[in-house]
Amino acid sequence: MDPYPTLPPPPPGGESEIEEVAPQGPTRSAGKAVAVVAGLLIVLAGVVAVGIWWLGGPGVCDQSTVESSRFGYCVAAPGWELTNEATQSTLPYDELIKPADASTMRIIAIQLQTGQGLNEVVQAARDVASQDGVKVGDVVDRRVAGVPAVQWDFVLDGGQVEQQVREIVFVRGDAAWRVQLQADSEGFDTRVAEFEDILRTWTFR
Repeated sequence: MDPYPTLPPPPPGGESEIEEVAPQGPTRSAGKAVAVVAGLLIVLAGVVAVGIWWLGGPGVCDQSTVESSRFGYCVAAPGWELTNEATQSTLPYDELIKPADASTMRIIAIQLQTGQGLNEVVQAARDVASQDGVKVGDVVDRRVAGVPAVQWDFVLDGGQVEQQVREIVFVRGDAAWRVQLQADSEGFDTRVAEFEDILRTWTFR
């Protein structure tokens, strides 16, 4: 049984914006690995439109390349392209791809219930991963955009190319964000450096 009840999908019209046209989806990532990561993202509580009020002043996202009204954030991610605009169906998460090697970054926000906080979200996410047979790494405390965050790594080896994933969870107000980077193990360190640069530009909408 899922630790939290399923929540309704986001309403129409809350699409993310990006400056460039998105390419086709990943070609090197193993299908099973992609499915596992997607499942870990959405199984925790379902997808919701967070509905956060605009908290920044005019121009707060002017330097960003991705601005998501659905999940309430904007980031500067040069060289990464949003795949959502290239798909015919609505993805339950925002997905960015690095065309050079099909590394992906997925972002989703979930609405918290009364009494739930960062610790509960982290424990539920790690429990779901463990139940799926994934060996999750140690928890590392950190911060994203000025709020407490937690990260851990795990490896997906069900495909032809071993994939490494870093997951970061943080909470602000009554919503939690889950951000995952997935890359080939060989190039993971390089993509992690870019991932950290992107996270440093994170702005809550």
